[in-house]
Amino acid sequence: MNELKTKNYFEYFFLSIIFLYALHLCFVNNYGWDWDTYAMLETFIKIKEEGYYIRSRGAGYLLPEIGIGFLSFYLGSLAVNLLTFSFLIVGLIFLFLAFENLKFKKEELNKKIFLFIILCLTNHVVIRDSTIPMDYSWSFMFYSIALYSLINNKTEWSILFFALCFGSRFNFIAFIIPTIMFLDKRILKFELKLLHLAIITFFGCLFYVPSWLNNEFSLSFIYSEQAGFKTNSIFSFEEIARFSFKLLKTFGIFSFIYIFYLLFRKRKKLIKEKFLLIIIFFNFLVFFIFPWEPSFLWLSIFTIFFIIVINFNYKVVYFLIFLNIFNWFYQAEIVKIFYNNDDGCIRNPINAEFQPHFSKGIVLAINERFKATSCYPELLSRNKEILIMKYKNEIKSGKKLKN
Repeated sequence: MNELKTKNYFEYFFLSIIFLYALHLCFVNNYGWDWDTYAMLETFIKIKEEGYYIRSRGAGYLLPEIGIGFLSFYLGSLAVNLLTFSFLIVGLIFLFLAFENLKFKKEELNKKIFLFIILCLTNHVVIRDSTIPMDYSWSFMFYSIALYSLINNKTEWSILFFALCFGSRFNFIAFIIPTIMFLDKRILKFELKLLHLAIITFFGCLFYVPSWLNNEFSLSFIYSEQAGFKTNSIFSFEEIARFSFKLLKTFGIFSFIYIFYLLFRKRKKLIKEKFLLIIIFFNFLVFFIFPWEPSFLWLSIFTIFFIIVINFNYKVVYFLIFLNIFNWFYQAEIVKIFYNNDDGCIRNPINAEFQPHFSKGIVLAINERFKATSCYPELLSRNKEILIMKYKNEIKSGKKLKN
């Protein structure tokens, strides 16, 4: 009993340290270094100042475009970063509770919820991309609440939040469909699964009506212009290498090897976790087809970490946390990529060589990130047609855009 209390105190302390660091990141990251953030701000400014909607990118992401834009305009980057990080925490809690209820066993798994949150937050991609104004946390939180509601027979709430999830990020429909279709029949019968999907798809698609109308009733907007980057066959060596490189970089090589070893040890038991494995499979599949941002892998990262937390003892989980924290400082890499820099802002990969080395993690690369947060406003200011450049100074300092 005393040993369990000691573990809990350690987890509370460690979680507090991570929260303080996340708060620090929310403050210093300003509006971040992701082009998508500035595209969403531009969409909001277009609506507010010119009265019409133009999607920020891809199919358009109306909910985060309005939400992130509104908070940025009236409150500033700190407020939107804090809310984005809070959405991640809420999503992790509901995802853990949903997965816990799926087991249909009276195990006291809730004692491990803090350990699960710590493990997830120590992934360098998760802590990095949840403290800037991006929409990953938005769609993930809606998905988690929807799954929890569905498992607990809150049908109306599950439909609402799945629709909000779909409306936040179009690609999440690729996770919503298998989530519902492969859910245990004790929770939802097949006919009701089809009905749920039809209703969710209908209401979720309403968020994309503005994009549809702007595109003159054509559905071509669904196919993002980014998807045109693939010059090779999807199963070519180049594409498989790209997927593998980004997968290893997302987890960290040492963490990935250790995770693979742990899952291999429990392979016979893991076969019984079919629903969780299906979620991981579809997330990997989507990322294999569209290996863009590492945060596309959030759902599989969290699912894998849940499996590890509930199947292994504290020492095993603590060691994985240590490996994750190591990635904050140094990233072990086996391939060195060479970029063609445009004033240090837009980096286009031009070559890659097999060259094992260590690169800086998010902590040691803080100066490079500071440079990136001021880089985009400078780059965008060259285009006089971009409305948000009227707020260039506010954006660079992270202040609210409204004077």
